[in-house]
Amino acid sequence: MNAGDYITGALWNASVYNGISFLASRPFFIGVQTVVQSIANGTWQPITLDTETADPYGGHSTISNTSRYTCQVAGWYRVGGRVAFAANGTGSRGARIHINSNYIQGGAALYGAGTLMGIPEVNHILYLSVGDYIELAGGQNSGGSLSTAYVNEGASVMYAFWEHA
Repeated sequence: MNAGDYITGALWNASVYNGISFLASRPFFIGVQTVVQSIANGTWQPITLDTETADPYGGHSTISNTSRYTCQVAGWYRVGGRVAFAANGTGSRGARIHINSNYIQGGAALYGAGTLMGIPEVNHILYLSVGDYIELAGGQNSGGSLSTAYVNEGASVMYAFWEHA
């Protein structure tokens, strides 16, 4: 766009990625786990996301590296998610965001156990470069392995929304 240009439909849609108008559809991703996963005691494990609710820019695969969303457009993203654990009254549960397989400072949430299903949630704002990937990890210390849960409204989910360049 140059000084004095009028905003036209063609100019509005000029920024296109893989046939998608960037201004009409900014990058975002929502992935859900519909098959439960066993999380070992005292560890943080990336959560497998076998179902995509939305992924217009193709940053996620349901075949390989299913825990990852890979950035297709650089910028600041609002990222987060929740890990649904089966009910267990011992220990604590946690959710944490990883970028390129490393945890980030301030990107974790821990909750005490209870008699209901534990669903810790975490959110953060991150700058992602093209090729960076994020993961949602779940952790627990019940004394043994504990499964995630997928029942009624309880499910693990990760999301990423592009906010700003």
